[in-house]
Amino acid sequence: MKKALRKTREWSFTLLFLVVISISYSCQNEVFKFSILQEVLDEPEALQMNVSTVSTLDTPMRESLAYQVIINGDTMDVWKETCYDLPQNGGITDVHTALFSYEAGAQVKIIVSEAFTNYTLSPKRFNIPVVKTGNELTFTMPAYYNFALAIPGRAPLFLFGAPDLISYKAGAVVFGKGMHYAPNGQFELESNTTYYLEEGAILVGKILIEDVSNVKLIGRGLIDDRTLPVPGNFVKIYRSHNVELRGFGVRHAALGWQVDMVNSSNVEVQHLNLLSFGQNNDGLDLGSGCHDVHFEHCFVGSGDDGFGWHATNAAADGEDPLYNCTAKNSIVWKGQVGVGIRIGSSLETSTVEQLHFKDIDLAKMTWGGYAVAIPHSDWAEVKDLIFEGIRDETTTNDRFVLAYIKQTSNSNPVYRPGTISDIQFIDCISSATSAVFEGYDANHMIQNVTFQNVKVGGRDMLQSDIVANVFTSNIIVQ
Repeated sequence: MKKALRKTREWSFTLLFLVVISISYSCQNEVFKFSILQEVLDEPEALQMNVSTVSTLDTPMRESLAYQVIINGDTMDVWKETCYDLPQNGGITDVHTALFSYEAGAQVKIIVSEAFTNYTLSPKRFNIPVVKTGNELTFTMPAYYNFALAIPGRAPLFLFGAPDLISYKAGAVVFGKGMHYAPNGQFELESNTTYYLEEGAILVGKILIEDVSNVKLIGRGLIDDRTLPVPGNFVKIYRSHNVELRGFGVRHAALGWQVDMVNSSNVEVQHLNLLSFGQNNDGLDLGSGCHDVHFEHCFVGSGDDGFGWHATNAAADGEDPLYNCTAKNSIVWKGQVGVGIRIGSSLETSTVEQLHFKDIDLAKMTWGGYAVAIPHSDWAEVKDLIFEGIRDETTTNDRFVLAYIKQTSNSNPVYRPGTISDIQFIDCISSATSAVFEGYDANHMIQNVTFQNVKVGGRDMLQSDIVANVFTSNIIVQ
């Protein structure tokens, strides 16, 4: 969210997880410090990561006693994960998670350890028929990969699905089950290489994909610094091309964007699950010079913006346009800061255009936050954006859309206003009715915005729901 994340690298932060650092460097764990260039990692029996052994390793994951998950008769491993959160929340929060191999039509049974009455299964848009029998919920899995079960007063259960990824393993650099520590705290990936994370592999350290091409990071393991947290952006893709990220989880335990890309192209991101709920823990972020980047089937648990697409530093990153990028079929579970989808605030580039968000389910928007915001604080020409099937499930939220052009604390010191035009909202749903637009002047306006088949506050959106100043034109509800 804040441009200071890239411009300022020095942070001072205290985190509860630091108490386990001394354990991390025990002689027992020294055997897990493998080189990233090792082609095949040994898998001794003692490192098999399942419910019976994970609690003995240095990781904030334990067997869940709150939920059981059974899919097509097979009992899944369910974890209680302790994740990073805001200081006012004690610095940590608990969630429960289970990985599964996706199969449309699979029979799912969830057994809850204690009695309950009310619950929400997301995405709500599927209207999944659920049978509740005592403490058990059963349903047939629709053609979708990720689900969230929320029971009032309990930590949520997240189900993360993905197709079988084993075909990527042949010829790859394989990270086997167990803990793997990055040289100097950062795994630097190389061109023309596939890296495969087996389920149960935990890479402790940041990921840097910089000035490379033809890189794949695939698997059902974790990129996880919860035992050795270091502030800063976590999975970083800079000036790189032809990159694939598929299947793995991201667990960042300090201030910083979870996934960040700048000046990169032809990137495919699918089936990632992210869980980090502190301030400035954006989920999936893009910056200047990115094009042909596509996100799909991701679960974005974020403390700040779910998607934050911006251009924060023209002097460092240049002003190549951000264009032709998409995010589809994904869930956002947002903490107490930020918005669901943000274009801005810093937009220090030439143009931001041809961006398409489709079927994004905002399953949780703690303390509100706009479903979509375009806070334009710099000079880019922002145009041709489509927000289709954006569904805010938080019934108490009173903020839907915000767009403005003005100087803010995020603006470049030499301020120049930009423009916003040709924006479409299609088939969106929100309990909120607030759609606010504020242009800058007669030469820097917000214009040509349409709302088509949009529901707000339980009804069809009305033209009277638009709040706009005089420096806007042709904002139409159809």
